[in-house]
Amino acid sequence: MSDTSDLFAKANDAYFDDDYDEALSLYSQTIEADATHAEAFMRRCTVYQKLNQLDKALADADKALEILSGPKGTRSLLARAHLQRGIVQFNLKQYPEAQKSFESAKELNPNERTLATWLRKVQDVLPPPPPAPKQEEPAPAVQAPAPSTPQNVRARHEWFQNDAFVTVEVFIKKVNKDDVSLDFFDRSLSLSIKMPTGSTFSLELDPLAHEVLPKECSYKVLSTKIEIKLKKKTEGIKWGTLEGEDELPTTMASTSVSSSRKPKDWNKLVQEIEKDQDKPEGDAALNSLFQQIYSGADEDTRRAMMKSFVESNGTCLSTNWAEVGSKKVETKPPEGMVAKKYEI
Repeated sequence: MSDTSDLFAKANDAYFDDDYDEALSLYSQTIEADATHAEAFMRRCTVYQKLNQLDKALADADKALEILSGPKGTRSLLARAHLQRGIVQFNLKQYPEAQKSFESAKELNPNERTLATWLRKVQDVLPPPPPAPKQEEPAPAVQAPAPSTPQNVRARHEWFQNDAFVTVEVFIKKVNKDDVSLDFFDRSLSLSIKMPTGSTFSLELDPLAHEVLPKECSYKVLSTKIEIKLKKKTEGIKWGTLEGEDELPTTMASTSVSSSRKPKDWNKLVQEIEKDQDKPEGDAALNSLFQQIYSGADEDTRRAMMKSFVESNGTCLSTNWAEVGSKKVETKPPEGMVAKKYEI
């Protein structure tokens, strides 16, 4: 089984790298090792479509459906297989057959990805059905109201993980443990609950992002939720998603807070503090600024600065020689203050 899993994983890698010849070879090797590997048949079906070998693709889709009609099948996997066959039939221009396959997929899982798109495509190419002939309606008979059919219950679910387990919490109240049916598989789980009102809740997670160990998975029925623990087959791998293809799995980060932050460069920090301490403040900072302006100025600017500063007794500083060169610069004390001559 381990060799089969390795072959299947390598085939998926080749497929996502667009190396279809390598993927085809590896999927075929997977099927040779396990002739009941339905997912390998469905993936090889996709590769055959990429290579425009549609007859072989249809044969693989039919084989996957045959396998999934047995004990290994789940509603979700069967829906995917019907969808896959419908896509091949559509590409073969077998439009009525494709529509039947898509409708079968819809009955099993109406939320199957891309199903709605393919249903629209096949409806666009098929002629509209003829209108039904009008018939005279008989007088309505008085009948007792039919009992309402219980609707499926909806509930949200959330998940989190650690090195060894993925925990799925299904938030649903007042559940009797004897009414819960939960089946674990290598890459999926199927949950069904009979509610006291006669309604049914079902949850299909298929495919899971990574393989789990079904015999080491468990669940608890609590007062407000059902807690499902999935044992990771490969410990330490961080799941990027709960379902579907996890293209970039990573290792779990350390729980230490310090490890998730960039280390401080303490030498650089000390240098910055010392640099700040060396900066002048107050009048010293102002004089430093004037010196920088004066040292980089041209001759007229320097003359204007010196003349305005001296003649105004330090209350005015101008860099415009055309403005201050032809007249005396008056003292302009700050608002609220009066200029007085200093007498010795």
